[in-house]
Amino acid sequence: MELPRELGRYVLLERIGSGAMGSVFRGEDPVIGRPVAVKAIHASLLNPGDRDQHLARFKVEVKSAGRCQHPNIVAIYDYLEQEGDPHIVMELAPGRSLQHLMTAQRRLPVTHAADLVGQLLAALGHAHGRGVIHRDIKPANLIIDGDRRLKVTDFGIARLGGGDITVNGMMLGTPAFMAPEQLKGDDLDHRADLFSAGMVLLHLVTGRLPYEGASLAGLLVELASDRPVDPHRAGDFDPRLTPVLKRALAKHPDERFETAGAFAEALASALSGPDDSELWPSEAPAATGGLQSDFIERVERELMEVTGPIARILVREAGKRAASEEQMVSRLAAGIPDARSRDRFLHALAGRGPKAPPSPPSPEAGGAGLPISPEALEAVQTLLVSFIGPFGRVLVRQGSVRAASISQFYDQLAVHIKHEKDREEFRRKFLEKVPPKP
Repeated sequence: MELPRELGRYVLLERIGSGAMGSVFRGEDPVIGRPVAVKAIHASLLNPGDRDQHLARFKVEVKSAGRCQHPNIVAIYDYLEQEGDPHIVMELAPGRSLQHLMTAQRRLPVTHAADLVGQLLAALGHAHGRGVIHRDIKPANLIIDGDRRLKVTDFGIARLGGGDITVNGMMLGTPAFMAPEQLKGDDLDHRADLFSAGMVLLHLVTGRLPYEGASLAGLLVELASDRPVDPHRAGDFDPRLTPVLKRALAKHPDERFETAGAFAEALASALSGPDDSELWPSEAPAATGGLQSDFIERVERELMEVTGPIARILVREAGKRAASEEQMVSRLAAGIPDARSRDRFLHALAGRGPKAPPSPPSPEAGGAGLPISPEALEAVQTLLVSFIGPFGRVLVRQGSVRAASISQFYDQLAVHIKHEKDREEFRRKFLEKVPPKP
């Protein structure tokens, strides 16, 4: 295709990707000066005999996907046909696919993996609530930007062939991430996406999959059997994930998590529990990098003020790579997005100031205990979930127990919101839910 090329009011500027489903182009909407991504679907995917029927169904699916407006979903702007071929105009999301990142880094620390899967589940929960099922959740369809924000792309594409996993003999989707009922051609619902999300989580923490290397026929035989999926076939991982993965990867949909929110909450709760590192020999050695145990304990205490119980995991991961105390503190501080919390953490460990400098008068500096009604606490949970997804409920519950004042409670929640503009909006709405006492 010769570029640039016009597609309706859009201008296609360069090809930025291609695959079995079609080609993706960087384009521009010259009317409003907005950059866009345009996906051109391969005409070979459509049978001439029922092409019109498939296109009509596809348009309905894309329209449904277009209703999904969520920070973790690539927005769909428009649908066009040119010379009979369908094109989808989408948000041009910065970053690289998770598949690309996993090629460069074979496995991720459990906290990073949980954060990414939490964002994925937030996107799926939003879509499922609107009756939209993705049907092809896999690392290639997950885009990660420089701030580690995840966006799901290609909603609706897998329905091009009317729900079959093949069209004209071509495999649609990646079998290794598909739910058993989808591979067998049975009816499916949103829980098929949750199975795929479980496979993504397993892939992130092990770098492999339980049936890696199996042929499609072998995979079908294995998934059609009564034997449950054994996540440990993929490799070693934090044992706290075992019950979460086993439920997510249950072969029968009724035995899986009922919703994406339930999956996300179970994942967050599992990693907030005791760290059974002694049960995970592959991670236990050199967990502190030879640093003094009293220093490690101090770092954990200070970081826990910012991140909660997950601090133990972060410290262990940093300790394996740090060559000195200074390097360890520096690496951990780099992962704290809130500037005030980051400075507090550095000052406490460097001895350059008070352990916890006084917070500004926002939202409130109360005394011991939190004067918050159950109704207000539920409102704060709903508020935080709207910014960071289902993990917000767990964080609010944890923060309400740990915080000694409304101000500290606010700080512990706001630190999980990455962008300053979002934090300002969260602060405003937080004060509406929990107004300072006169």
